[in-house]
Amino acid sequence: MAQAAAIDYLRIRQVPIDLRVGDAHAGVSEVKTYLQRYEYFAPNAINDTFDLQTQRAIRNFQDWFDLNQTGCMDGPTKAAMTQRRCALSGGNPLAANTIGAWNEKALTYAFGPTSLDLNPEKCRQAVQRAFQTWEHSGVGLTFKEVAVDVAHHIYIDWRNAGDNDLDMRGPTLAHADFPPGYSIIARGGPLPLHFDDSENIWVDGAVAGAFDIETVALHEIGHCLGLLHSNVPGAVMFPTVSDGFLLRSLQRDDRRGIRRLYP
Repeated sequence: MAQAAAIDYLRIRQVPIDLRVGDAHAGVSEVKTYLQRYEYFAPNAINDTFDLQTQRAIRNFQDWFDLNQTGCMDGPTKAAMTQRRCALSGGNPLAANTIGAWNEKALTYAFGPTSLDLNPEKCRQAVQRAFQTWEHSGVGLTFKEVAVDVAHHIYIDWRNAGDNDLDMRGPTLAHADFPPGYSIIARGGPLPLHFDDSENIWVDGAVAGAFDIETVALHEIGHCLGLLHSNVPGAVMFPTVSDGFLLRSLQRDDRRGIRRLYP
């Protein structure tokens, strides 16, 4: 997959709230890049002109995040757009949406390098708990950790933001991939579950300015199981997350999705 340019948060924040269709501002190109990257719309061109298509796309984004649909880059919109998030797209409007399931329910995973911010065992335990949460969803899934040199379904590690398979520079915390037959990254190997260790601080718990491994892992494992993003705020599969935030249990929308995949 091609590398994507890093998104400049500062330029997004500087876009005036009163920008009108036809006006130009240096931050508009960053807004368009964000909306294109996460599939909220396909722009005619990435430039500094605030056009009608961009205004409509901003309303689309605002609708997704349950914001007032002003079509303007107001404060709440800028806050949502500059929040850390999953690398996969977030423009699908369906709650509990799914892409496809594994043809088996006994899955294995292995660890590569863990975060430089935390004891390796703490990193592994946080991800293991996230797997256990999905295992307890009541659909018959099981997960077993194996050595990295043994064949496995999901490969987990922490790496540089400039990841070769899916760029994580900018707002991205982590990325994963969908089951075989639906994958967008993996081609015949284990599914990736990669955390950005160069731009984020990782912790086991709620710490301001840092991100809880278990919370993010729970979301990314959902993708590995075949779930797309949800537009239900508070769901595990909602695309953004704040620092210092904990969400370690499946919500109603997540349970609906996993039961749809594995009835």
